[in-house]
Amino acid sequence: MLNGILSVFVIFIIFSLGFWLTYKKYWPENSSTVLSAVVVKIGAPALAVIGLYDRFSKELLKATLLYLMIIIAYTLLLYVTGKILARIMKLQGGKKTVFEVTFTFSNTIFIGLPINEIVFGHQGLPYLFTFYLVTLAGFWSLGAWELARGSELGKGSFSLKKIFNPGLIGVLVGAFLVQMEWNLPLVFDSVLRYLSTLCVPLSLLVIGARLVGFTKGIPKLTIDEIMILLGKFVISPIFMFIFLKIFNVEGLPFQVFMLTSTMPCHMQTSIVAEYYDVEPEYASKLVSISTLVCLVTIPIYVSILT
Repeated sequence: MLNGILSVFVIFIIFSLGFWLTYKKYWPENSSTVLSAVVVKIGAPALAVIGLYDRFSKELLKATLLYLMIIIAYTLLLYVTGKILARIMKLQGGKKTVFEVTFTFSNTIFIGLPINEIVFGHQGLPYLFTFYLVTLAGFWSLGAWELARGSELGKGSFSLKKIFNPGLIGVLVGAFLVQMEWNLPLVFDSVLRYLSTLCVPLSLLVIGARLVGFTKGIPKLTIDEIMILLGKFVISPIFMFIFLKIFNVEGLPFQVFMLTSTMPCHMQTSIVAEYYDVEPEYASKLVSISTLVCLVTIPIYVSILT
């Protein structure tokens, strides 16, 4: 558990580095925009391919069909709930879009992976990556499309290009390789692995860079920001608990799915928001605050589940 908590501190250290480089103007003002483009167009799709290619098999995909359906239903319920709450709070424009996407998707892999592996060991990883598959596909289709639609350039328009973005294409390619049981040529395998390592550090640097806007003082939490925290750490696990009980899921799958449902905001939300210029400071704030709060909630949920 101590190592899991330390992994969250590592994230905040890299946050701080991005913040410091931007605050001291050690890199150009458009650096965060450039880095977010690298993550969205290169790092994320490479990570999607390698993530599926390494950790899934054809048999595992078939065996986890029930779990996939549960997590899909759970994710859609969160999405609808987020829309209802945004309407109740009368959020408008890009802020409404960011709230809905952030409420729906959690940090399944960058924080969820080290925490789950430390708590449950390698035995829990297949269930974690089942969760990750839904989060990955859902975020890079529904989530990314919502953020693209919320931008001024694409507002109100619809195109397949917004849905079939690089991230989702990476998911589809990875799933295809698993289904066909094909091995990547060594050169392409190596290239994708190198590119996939860009995703996490660059994401964290961009988030940190966006936090420079709060140097004049961190404002008090607004009702929508408090609702995001309640969504991540209260509403989300309640929804997951209900679904797992309905379908009589017990044992290790129950523990892994419950713990993963308590993770903070999806890190890539702020990166895609930066890329499409849809309230990037707001998205970064939600990611940062929820990641900080999880330092308290993770030990609580682990003690309950174990």
